[in-house]
Amino acid sequence: MIKKLIFDLDNTLIMWKDEYLNALKETLKKYNINEDPNYVNDFIDNYEDYYDKYDKQNMLDHINNNIKEKLSMDFMNDFLEKIGYMSEPDEEVIDTLEYLSKKYELVVLTNWFKEPQTNRLKTAKIDKYFKEIFGGEDYIKPQKEAFLTAAGETPVEECIMIGDSYTLDVMGAYNVGIKPIFMNPKHKENKNNFKEIEKLSDLKNIL
Repeated sequence: MIKKLIFDLDNTLIMWKDEYLNALKETLKKYNINEDPNYVNDFIDNYEDYYDKYDKQNMLDHINNNIKEKLSMDFMNDFLEKIGYMSEPDEEVIDTLEYLSKKYELVVLTNWFKEPQTNRLKTAKIDKYFKEIFGGEDYIKPQKEAFLTAAGETPVEECIMIGDSYTLDVMGAYNVGIKPIFMNPKHKENKNNFKEIEKLSDLKNIL
């Protein structure tokens, strides 16, 4: 019997939009940093290739090691604060979570920093549906410890992981005994034929 649903955040609960890059553009402008936002963002995106958990100092060092103009910790804090507003309410998502929260315990497992992700859930008006939010400060997917921490006292066979990354979310969960549901609107390859959905509201038909 399934008791807990574990959700990825980006492109699962909240669809990432190109204009959310404005948070980085605005922060660079505020600190008079003359660097291409897309170039800086590349090093934010590949951070996980070099580190096994999220740490602001490590992130700052990683970026500064690859750009000409050096960023400060104040820059990092301001950027993360702005990221907290990079979402918007989606009535279909709200309706789906309202339905699911009456049947299951819901938690979020994200690889990004916990505080801005929590604020993004608040901005999207869906934070109230989740009992807990697990960020990347301790573990990141697909590390087994990330999934086991999110499962907590609930046996893994009584959990389901819903996420859009086949490697991080789907296989990461499967490898620790958690049943995955693949958020797959772009119909990417599903090698093991795991159950998949195109949009979050599809969960109402299978859970």
